[in-house]
Amino acid sequence: MSETLTQQIGEQLKSARLVKHLTLDDIQDITKIQVKYLEAIETNNLSVLPGDFYVRAFIRQYAMAVNLNPEEVLGETRPASISRTNNLTRAHRDTDGVVRAGKETKLSTKSRLSNMLPSIWIGFFVVVVLILVWFGLTRLSQSGQQPNDTDKVSVSNSSVPTSSSNKSVQSSKSVDKKTTKKSEKVVKLGTPEQNTELQTTIYNISGQSKNTHHIKVSAQGSGTNVKVSIGSNVLLNELVTTNKTVDIPAGSESVNVQFSNVSNAVMTFDDEKVSVISSATPFWNVLFNLNQ
Repeated sequence: MSETLTQQIGEQLKSARLVKHLTLDDIQDITKIQVKYLEAIETNNLSVLPGDFYVRAFIRQYAMAVNLNPEEVLGETRPASISRTNNLTRAHRDTDGVVRAGKETKLSTKSRLSNMLPSIWIGFFVVVVLILVWFGLTRLSQSGQQPNDTDKVSVSNSSVPTSSSNKSVQSSKSVDKKTTKKSEKVVKLGTPEQNTELQTTIYNISGQSKNTHHIKVSAQGSGTNVKVSIGSNVLLNELVTTNKTVDIPAGSESVNVQFSNVSNAVMTFDDEKVSVISSATPFWNVLFNLNQ
């Protein structure tokens, strides 16, 4: 969105507001958007807003409040990037209590090598274990090929215990699989962080980026627009009126879920209830950091 076009949008919204004899405080009551952001839109001071997503969302809400068509006001051009980032992948709370998005920095060669060391050690350990297993199986195979009467008697006498032992081993494996499967489903979401200025709820979940997950969203009434994205990869972006499930692939560092008409939305993460926001607000973000 060019500077001239953005200036026209601000003037168009302001003119529509004045025609309806509304103040910025009235618009704030309708849209729940702070007055300083409304003033920034009217004066084309977009650097005040927290990111590109908020520029478009705020303009949309403002237009609806003054009975303008948001699509006609915005057009099809995406808002230009502004000084503040809308990437919440590395959001964190500083010592002053403010949640900041953070910056992604490139790792040095030494840092990358340090990060790879655990994987190298694990690979080495797996190779050693495989060699020991192969050596043990080879020795057992050689011992079994030496015929003698004692071995025949032993096999004959131990046929019943061996069958019983096999059942015991199979039962143990079945229990282990059930236990492992159950443990993989349990995800402790913990207490989320909420930042009302950025309109974002943040869940920091340790060590879950290697697992697959699923998000379920449902809505009541007229429905809720839901956008689920992993970085620039958008998994879902549509109006949800019934139950909708989105699978999150393994290896995902973070997942961001954006809502419009958030008061109608209900969401779960791996069947765990997610606290979106308790108060009425036109839209909200829920960010899951899976490798904290």
